[in-house]
Amino acid sequence: MTIDLSRTSVLSAAQGVICYDKLLDITHDSPTENFYSLAHWFDPVNPGLQAQPVQAGGRAAAWFIEIGAQACVLRHYRRGGLAARFLRDQYLWTGAARSRAFVEFSIMQSLWLSGFSVPQPLAAAVWRHGLSYRAALITVRVPGATPLAQVADPAVWAQAGREIAKMHHAQVWHADLNVFNVLVDQQLHVWLIDFDRAKAGNVSAGRRAENLARLLRSVRKVCPQFEQSCWPELTKAYALQEQAQEQEQAQANANAKIGGQ
Repeated sequence: MTIDLSRTSVLSAAQGVICYDKLLDITHDSPTENFYSLAHWFDPVNPGLQAQPVQAGGRAAAWFIEIGAQACVLRHYRRGGLAARFLRDQYLWTGAARSRAFVEFSIMQSLWLSGFSVPQPLAAAVWRHGLSYRAALITVRVPGATPLAQVADPAVWAQAGREIAKMHHAQVWHADLNVFNVLVDQQLHVWLIDFDRAKAGNVSAGRRAENLARLLRSVRKVCPQFEQSCWPELTKAYALQEQAQEQEQAQANANAKIGGQ
């Protein structure tokens, strides 16, 4: 997946590259001024953002912010595990398009434009330092969101199963599918978030099963009380949605074959 340049602007400066949705209100005339103006959006110390730390997940590197009237989430990329001790926020530079922020922006943008329940990505930034870079991402905040880990409604878990199946059918693999990366808004609508290290391409049956297994491990670790009451509803809904999608695809292929004769 690539960034949709028909609705995305890309600004470059000596320090790095920023891409942002053209619908955002950018009023400066100079591209250089634009870059530095936007760079402040990625700084949680900026008082204009009214940044508040995200308590659940985020590796202490995510904040709720305000850009004008828009409620957003700012996330700085951080390593986990042993590597975090040595290279907490640095990654090997192989070009902006291959950076974690730009790849995640492109995947989320593609899903959002296709009508999937993912937050709209607003801006991504990379700052290069020789052979390494740091990165950050801004997305629209899901209003009144609650992690799936705190929702005891089996019907909502079933909806989560359907959304995950739709994501897989769109050939997107989620690298960290857990009960904090599935959100439920005030209307009990399910959202999938955090597509860092996600992959777009052929999502095999094995990789789909791997995603669900990872999610189940998080259930057992964070909210084991829901394994019996809610998890079966999620897997049942996932299977039914997957079956419906396969049937729809088979019908579309049959129609295309008839039309080509």
